[in-house]
Amino acid sequence: MDSGAPQLNGGRILVVDDEATMRRLLEKLLRLEGYDVALASSGEQALQEVFARGADTVLLDMRLPGMSGLDVCRNIRSHARGLHTPIVFITAVNDRELRRKGMEAGADDFLSKPFDEVELLARIRNSVRVKRYYDNLELQKGALARAIDDRTTELAAAVAELTRMQSELRASHEETIYRLSRAAEFRDDETGQHLQRMSWYCHLIGSKIGLSPSTCELLRIASPMHDVGKLGIPDRILLKPGRLTPEEFTIMKTHAEIGYRILHGSTAEPLEVAATIAHTHHEKWDGNGYPRGLRGEEIPLPGRIAAIADVFDALTSARPYKPAWPLEAALDLMRKNAGSHFDPHLIEVFLSHIDEVLAIRDRFVDGHPEPHPESVALVG
Repeated sequence: MDSGAPQLNGGRILVVDDEATMRRLLEKLLRLEGYDVALASSGEQALQEVFARGADTVLLDMRLPGMSGLDVCRNIRSHARGLHTPIVFITAVNDRELRRKGMEAGADDFLSKPFDEVELLARIRNSVRVKRYYDNLELQKGALARAIDDRTTELAAAVAELTRMQSELRASHEETIYRLSRAAEFRDDETGQHLQRMSWYCHLIGSKIGLSPSTCELLRIASPMHDVGKLGIPDRILLKPGRLTPEEFTIMKTHAEIGYRILHGSTAEPLEVAATIAHTHHEKWDGNGYPRGLRGEEIPLPGRIAAIADVFDALTSARPYKPAWPLEAALDLMRKNAGSHFDPHLIEVFLSHIDEVLAIRDRFVDGHPEPHPESVALVG
């Protein structure tokens, strides 16, 4: 034996043999090579040792009294502690069928008695290396799992913070839109709750025709800006108490184009939807609306929806120059204008859900404190 062979300090070998002489021989040989050696004289004792303290290699006699070497091997392999523990069978019987059963049981290698010391030590050295390789893999897997858990936690925190920031930004955008819409309303004779009612009517119609929740929200957020173009209408026309002349009404109608020019070109989707609504909510299904005289489905869907919401609220709300219309009179007028002023399908949807429409109207009664847009829950 070469005393200058490399030492594998820390390698733990379990020798399992019912012959005391063989156990002592193997123990002496392995200790001289720097291995830590544990001994077992039975299968039961071997399993207790492996599961309690582990082993870098098990040298296992195939023919043990009681629990056989094959049974020991199977038990070790079925236990997580022994999944990657190399098992080397030592047998005095050169039986191919027995060795095949040993391979099926999970053996890694075989040595025949009497064994060659050099061959034995070479096999042990290789099996310990295999065990350490698998142990290192497990350590790396554990470290990787912990690193993934840490990064996942960090990512979840980052996503939560980003979500919070996006929510705040969205609320800020919505409030900016709402306040700009109110600025336009302050120059006219409309009530502040008109914006809330009209926006939720739009949301309701969108939801009932199957638009996505996000699209319905866009309609709700964008629709209050339908008359923002009134900021560009002279006070002498906008605030005139009496009936407008044809020339004055022509100027008034330009608020649709002005609103579109104020809002169009933004990269923010709510503002683009608002631009479309501002531009098209006075178009009519039969082509007699303004500013472009669009007809039917040439009118963008947001404009057709907003037209219904805006007219219904105008009819059923009191103004300085008129009382609120009775509900049935307003609904009757809207029915009569289906197919001329309004998209007939959208009017049918609107009227078939009039209970939900009225619930929105009752929620935002004129003269009540105005809720912040962000705090308003979906009615119905």
